[in-house]
Amino acid sequence: MSELPLPAAPRRLFTALFPDAAACAAVDAARRRWAGLPPGRPKAGQLPRGAADHAQRGSVGANGLPSRLHPVPERMHLTLQFFGQVDAPHAQAWQALLSGLRFEPFEIELDRAELWHAPSGVIAVLRPASNPALDALHHVTAQLARQAGLPAATQGFRPHLTTLRRAKATELAPLRQPIGWTVRAIDLIWSDLHAQPPRYHRLGRFPAP
Repeated sequence: MSELPLPAAPRRLFTALFPDAAACAAVDAARRRWAGLPPGRPKAGQLPRGAADHAQRGSVGANGLPSRLHPVPERMHLTLQFFGQVDAPHAQAWQALLSGLRFEPFEIELDRAELWHAPSGVIAVLRPASNPALDALHHVTAQLARQAGLPAATQGFRPHLTTLRRAKATELAPLRQPIGWTVRAIDLIWSDLHAQPPRYHRLGRFPAP
């Protein structure tokens, strides 16, 4: 993930909580125990010319499992707010308000898997246990976004971590144990769909004191 100044043109921006490396590894291990995983997609530039049949089959490791599931672990996150088109003035106001945010570190535990029907197709998500600190952080950050002139919802928050895309044929299994991490910062991210491959750029990080 790169770090860039705020973009001038309207962009897809979101605030999110990113798990630490150990939690990402645990999520990846948990999803690889599910049946009916989608075929992996090779990294851009990996395939030689004329290897379209390999791309259709997907990238498979020696153990017969997809070698690269999506989202990749380093892109996994729990979204607080998302806006599809944010212009520079609103983005700058939002970032300035987030810089004044104060919250105490807290623990998140993902304890169950669910299949959701999203606009892009069926996805698998991990849901956290009831968490008043998370709910409070969502409410406060939504209020900051509204102060910046963005249409943030303060109700109907369904916290989740998208764990697997193209999950129509996937059969979920219960987690062997909850997967947790300590929330110590909020990130403001630009989701750049025009890059090849699409990338996340961190525009700001707002740590707990």
